[in-house]
Amino acid sequence: MLHTIGTALALGLGAALLVPTAAAAEPPQGTPPGYAVEHTVTDGPNQDAMELRVWVPDLEAGDVPQGLTVLNDQVYVGAYREERAGPEDCRIHRFDARTGAPTGSADLPAACSHAGGLAVAGGRLFVTDTWALIEIDPDALFDPQRRDASVLRRVSLRFPLRGSFAAGTADGLWIGEYKRSSGAGIRFVPLAAVDAADPVAGLGPDAIAREIPAPVRAQGAAVGPDGSLWVSSSSSQFGRLYRLDPASGDVLDEFPAPVGSEDLGFDSQGRLWTVSEAGSAKYRNWPAFNPFVMRLRPEALRR
Repeated sequence: MLHTIGTALALGLGAALLVPTAAAAEPPQGTPPGYAVEHTVTDGPNQDAMELRVWVPDLEAGDVPQGLTVLNDQVYVGAYREERAGPEDCRIHRFDARTGAPTGSADLPAACSHAGGLAVAGGRLFVTDTWALIEIDPDALFDPQRRDASVLRRVSLRFPLRGSFAAGTADGLWIGEYKRSSGAGIRFVPLAAVDAADPVAGLGPDAIAREIPAPVRAQGAAVGPDGSLWVSSSSSQFGRLYRLDPASGDVLDEFPAPVGSEDLGFDSQGRLWTVSEAGSAKYRNWPAFNPFVMRLRPEALRR
């Protein structure tokens, strides 16, 4: 039965904290930050769907993970480092989607302060940074000799477009905004409009082809294998996944998810990836501690 986002939120958000949890099958891969010894890893809901967890790199240096997408079986995770407070504060980490092994990290050589969303549209890799859309060449980004030429374009975003997160299709981008209350939107912008945009004048209302409502506290999105739009919603207290009809915005399904879940991505096997900021150095005081890149089996998710 279809129901609106408002109804889903009223019925579902509080329940996310009440779902029984199971112990994760495997310990996290990678290297934990030194401060992890002061915390206990939180095994949140839907652990039966959890295939793999990898510690986010550079947590001790202050990286706060945000955006995520998958391209050619490589998982890309965007992060910001708040204390750097400079014009180029975003960093991209890369992982092998088959094994979870880290395959590189690189600073993004462009003005960037948040890297809230990563998305692949038409085979091209984009980063949304609240008021900017940045296209990057991933091969160049992870090649020290070519990194300075890895930014292919940077286009301003104008209200109501706000790039808190993004998801891509073959011909365009869903650009979504985060709000703590209702009224947020997820707006579709064709790639043709991106390519035609003046870098300074940017993308504004005239570039929007269609719009659907976003859940409260929406943090990330990805287009699923069936064409539905998956959206994550989270805070320090809960995590939630929604599967939306991209035409109407109706909620087709919803599931509890790890606290602090940010952006989403699907790999070539149809597996769902997300990343949590809970337990990053900035949020060490949160009740949950699960600063991982995570891979889940969508078919195993339970309400």
